Amino acid sequence: MTDLDATPLRRNLARDILDLLRERGAEPGERLSRPALAEALGVSRTPVNGALALLEELGAVQTEGRAVRLRSLDLDPAALGDGAGETGVARLLVAIARARADGTVPDEVSERQLAQHFGVGRGVAAQALAHLAEGGVVSRNRGHGWRFTAGFASGAERAASYRFRMLIEPAALLEPGFALPAGFATRMRREHGRFLDRVWTDDRAVAFYEINAAFHAGLAEASGNRFIAAAVVQQNRARTLSNYSWRVPPDRVAVNVREHLAILDCLQEGDRERAALHMRLHLAGAMALRPAED
Repeated sequence: MTDLDATPLRRNLARDILDLLRERGAEPGERLSRPALAEALGVSRTPVNGALALLEELGAVQTEGRAVRLRSLDLDPAALGDGAGETGVARLLVAIARARADGTVPDEVSERQLAQHFGVGRGVAAQALAHLAEGGVVSRNRGHGWRFTAGFASGAERAASYRFRMLIEPAALLEPGFALPAGFATRMRREHGRFLDRVWTDDRAVAFYEINAAFHAGLAEASGNRFIAAAVVQQNRARTLSNYSWRVPPDRVAVNVREHLAILDCLQEGDRERAALHMRLHLAGAMALRPAED
């Protein structure tokens, strides 16, 4: 992985790790605990490992076997950019999503075909495919090229997906083992806030989806029910391209953010019944939009 290949979520999490270490007054040479970072940021260890790998490439941390040590907190913020939202890769991802919706990109493609179709370099096409593969949207063929493996085949499938989500996602918040991870709400508020103070551009749909999906997957994982958590991950994968294509008015971004924050408000107040109601209304409102957004 190069730093250019990093997903918006990985870049944002890397930035959050540095912010957390600065707040704690961490010193160079200090050993970092992956489980402690995951707990503090309200995520699982897998994304933390990805963010640490990115920070190691940029020289901020150093891996010594299974151990990770801080090298420097003086990393230039520009090195982490604004996620993929301002890159050619993000613009290509949005274009691919819209072309898939319009039926102009087939189920099987190659890097060369994508590069020619969209008029971009093969390196950008390769990065876009790697990004989609990481999210489970495409898989490499045994022979040549790639195949799209996730997405909605019709409006009816999209509607069925939302009805299914309205069954399981509110219920996740009512599970007896539900526990909001330490740091999750703080991180979600910070990440969502980044979409309220900047002008919306279409290529920001990629970064917005990443944090959107992390919000829903994180709450499902907090349920303590692995079956619900797995189902939400699968639903996130299915809606990736429809969310990348984002063709609803930009003001819906603010609506989406406020609805997510309202759910967090209820959970932090201990009112899970009201949080579940807000989740159902949130999904019902998204379902009514055309085309899809969460």
